[in-house]
Amino acid sequence: MENIIDVILNYVEPDEEITGSSLLKQDCGLTSFDTTCVIGELCDSYGVDPSALDLRKVKTVKDLQQALETAAAAVAE
Repeated sequence: MENIIDVILNYVEPDEEITGSSLLKQDCGLTSFDTTCVIGELCDSYGVDPSALDLRKVKTVKDLQQALETAAAAVAE
């Protein structure tokens, strides 16, 4: 999860510490553009195509981590 937080911190300077339960928009302060950039960068590092992510339920840092891990596991199969 640290790598996800590090990528987020490349785009924003939140008022509070980012944790797994931090909301991407409200707590981290990511705009739609920031979120797109973060997801693109993370997909590159996880080796997954962004279209493979189910982003409809992604609200928190942990949700994003789980979506990336699920997509990466599907690629590995």
